Amino acid sequence: SVFSDAYTNVSGTDFNPNWGQSTAVSQPSIAGNTTLLYAGLNYQGTAFASNLDVSSYGYIHIDYYTANSTSLNFFLISPGPAEKAYALSVPSGVGSTNNGWQSIDIPLSAFSSVVDLANVFQFKVDGNGDIYFDNIYFHN
Repeated sequence: SVFSDAYTNVSGTDFNPNWGQSTAVSQPSIAGNTTLLYAGLNYQGTAFASNLDVSSYGYIHIDYYTANSTSLNFFLISPGPAEKAYALSVPSGVGSTNNGWQSIDIPLSAFSSVVDLANVFQFKVDGNGDIYFDNIYFHN
């Protein structure tokens, strides 16, 4: 797990590395559960204390919520840097059926043509709006 109250997280993860972004990062509690909030997102990185070998996993799971984003991409990054984006679905306006928390299991094969899954050291998110994240973890 990278970020979750329900699972053991990898230690030493930096959820707000200074990459020159304007995103405001906080960890508010919602109904007693800690979430990761990116307010005013332009882009935001996450850096691991040591590189992760996730090549034996099939997916990365992400729970997220936004009421005002029109663009949201998730990147897995290995040294080089080698990165590849995966577009996440966001609400399409007032009354959208896509409002509320979303859960996605992204196949790691979506990144493997560019990213070395045996040597992942960062995530990045870009887009706009205010985004809440929870339960970010690798699994089969």
